[in-house]
Amino acid sequence: MTTLKSVWIIEDDFRVAKIHADYVHNIEGFIVTENLRTGKETIEKLKTTSSLPDIILTDLYIPDVEGSSLVSHLRHLYPSIKIIVISAATEINLIKNIVDLGILDYLIKPFEEHRLQRAFQKYLQELRLFQQSKNVTQNDLDSLFYSESNNKIEDEEPFVKGIDLHTLQIVKSLFEDHQTQELTASQLSELIGSSRSTARRYLEYLVGEQFLQTKLIYGTVGRPERKYVFHGTYEQN
Repeated sequence: MTTLKSVWIIEDDFRVAKIHADYVHNIEGFIVTENLRTGKETIEKLKTTSSLPDIILTDLYIPDVEGSSLVSHLRHLYPSIKIIVISAATEINLIKNIVDLGILDYLIKPFEEHRLQRAFQKYLQELRLFQQSKNVTQNDLDSLFYSESNNKIEDEEPFVKGIDLHTLQIVKSLFEDHQTQELTASQLSELIGSSRSTARRYLEYLVGEQFLQTKLIYGTVGRPERKYVFHGTYEQN
């Protein structure tokens, strides 16, 4: 039985934290074990826990934390924990300071689900590399730091739960055979007879594969609607 990797989320907005947790639970092999709201709560939990998390997802804008102070604290006292920052902050000096601390990744809000999948795949690739018993080669390190496969989901090792290859091919054929140029998750769910969340999972997967791109359609009321567009069609428009 495979042991699930533990993920802690530090985010003061419970709605955003729930979205991030749903994204994590869609990734094979990971589970959210703590949802924390403040830096103080996080530090106290780390002092008392019997099992440190493998990964921490943290915002920078939480009530009792200023800039990179919490990330700096975590890197200093818990160097084995991988940190992924998820923040709306784009100030160049702040981000430089964060990157210099040695984080695993930095995601700017709002972000697509597949972008978080890429960050977790980078973690898994690094984990596999350093668990091997032999010495590493230059090719091993090049595959970690420079390979384009970092940005793709490996066919031989399914990464996202709930992706059936047969269904995936059906979805792709809808676009490739020119049966449609663009779809929403709701439209796809009707075509393949699935729930909207399942349809969205396939569409987001294909965005991550650069097979589809997204665009927002603004109506007269309510939130904008996300449409998924075949990559070749999108570039022609």
